[in-house]
Amino acid sequence: MKKFLLPLLMISQLSFADLVLDNSVSQLNFGSIKNGSVAELHRFTTLTGKVGKEGKALIEVALDSVDTRIDIRDQRMKEHLFDVGQFPKAVFSADIDIDNIQKMVVGEVQQRRLKGKLDFHGKQAELDVLVRVVKTTGGAFTVYTVEPTFIRAEDFDLGAGIDKLVELAGLKAIAQAVPVTFSVVFREGKAGDKPEDKPEEKSPLKKLLPF
Repeated sequence: MKKFLLPLLMISQLSFADLVLDNSVSQLNFGSIKNGSVAELHRFTTLTGKVGKEGKALIEVALDSVDTRIDIRDQRMKEHLFDVGQFPKAVFSADIDIDNIQKMVVGEVQQRRLKGKLDFHGKQAELDVLVRVVKTTGGAFTVYTVEPTFIRAEDFDLGAGIDKLVELAGLKAIAQAVPVTFSVVFREGKAGDKPEDKPEEKSPLKKLLPF
């Protein structure tokens, strides 16, 4: 009996390999509105994360990778809004149905609502995110938001930081809530793997990304 069980156990372990986020074809965007009518789009350039065998999904955002396309504004946000010296990253975590994910076939698309938790600026808040999951070749999955998720300053004690940005930039106001969207790719791997260090593939997703 052991001779039959051992191969089955090995196959099971291979089938449930960790999925590791590939930063080279992933992105997270957020918008802002200043003076009531001027809308701008920003992004974070460094994301890490994984989906474990038990279905624990984790996405970490390096806050010092903020990119607003204006260097002085980037620096002010790092120092006065995010306080990256004390809070270097934001972490979104959620539990997913890993068995269902593993049964998807290439090209299949599923829409689901992720109910997770965002740990940001020393505070935690529940977050509800509507996403689509696409199974692609090579055991990879693309996960992207169907609609923006709004992050409110009051939930993460960011109000004083926003007021400081208003003062430094000589503005009348900056909106206290921002829309966030993301598109991330997970590939089969092990914890500690860094897909971004591998040779870049000519992914069709690259043609869709605005950056």
